[in-house]
Amino acid sequence: MKKLKVLVLGQLDRALAEKLNAIAEIEYVDREERLPEEQIKSLLADKDAVISEPLDTISSAVMDSSKQLRVIANRAVGFDNVHIPDATQRGILVTNTPGVLDAATADLAMALLLATTRRICEADRYIREGKWTGFQNDLMLGPDLWGKTIGIVGMGRIGKAFAKRARAFGLKIIYTRFSPKDKIDSQLWGDYDAVRVDLDDLCKNSDFISIHCPLNSQTKGLIGQAQLDQMKPQCVLINTARGAIIDEQALVSHLVNKKIGGAGLDVFADEPNVPEELLKLDNVVLVPHIGSACFETRFQMAESAVDSILSAFSGQRPNHLVNPEVWNERTQNELAQVKSEAR
Repeated sequence: MKKLKVLVLGQLDRALAEKLNAIAEIEYVDREERLPEEQIKSLLADKDAVISEPLDTISSAVMDSSKQLRVIANRAVGFDNVHIPDATQRGILVTNTPGVLDAATADLAMALLLATTRRICEADRYIREGKWTGFQNDLMLGPDLWGKTIGIVGMGRIGKAFAKRARAFGLKIIYTRFSPKDKIDSQLWGDYDAVRVDLDDLCKNSDFISIHCPLNSQTKGLIGQAQLDQMKPQCVLINTARGAIIDEQALVSHLVNKKIGGAGLDVFADEPNVPEELLKLDNVVLVPHIGSACFETRFQMAESAVDSILSAFSGQRPNHLVNPEVWNERTQNELAQVKSEAR
């Protein structure tokens, strides 16, 4: 009996694999770096669905060569690796995994803020290298958080989760978001005393800045030379969103020349490549895109992706559809036909 064919990019928990295997034949490709487009084309040539991750670019050319592809279940909240208009035009459902990774990513952003301001990694190296000779009054000084101002760029689920943590540390919150003013702004004021400002004011008035917006045409290079120039000399910039939101070379220049205080980075413009200059700086904390790297969170993300595929091919609208306009009677009939032929 022929089954549906699903490509899983990355690993999958055994329980989830068994769940998906009930309706599908699964091919696994575990990789650490971005696959060449031609290889992805080859892998998807006979697949009905794919579970992808942020480093997997599903381009229009890939979609054109994947005639059977009906579902892209992106195992991430961001979906900048998939060109949504192209998928929509071709009737391909795209899902993501919002909600389940909010707390984990907000925790990491706060950890990066603390690690950078309190010089945790630098202090760890200091001891390991045998440099510590005893207490010194001015050793490893860093800024207080309490009473300072944190600027949050993007106030979606993760931004709000971070704001909650920032308030617990006594930080005053200003933020910018790209939607028109609405009741959410009133809620943010009520919940966190958070004040909405424009991006320029946020850059000028923040002691620390944390980025939580998605990467899209509006936000690519959002934090560039002009915005960095407006930041305070001691400002610390945290990014757990996407590397390309920041002009990376401008950031490197500002850090090298000590025009801002430091940075905590979980994401980079050309992962896994990290600018050599950053590796040499003590005022930068670097981690390898681990914002959601918690046992429970990663399981829930994978579970959401698997459930999206199971739902779609069972004629039920998947949760977290990025392009809901594709879910229509024609799509349901096509999916039902695919599943029927797979039996």
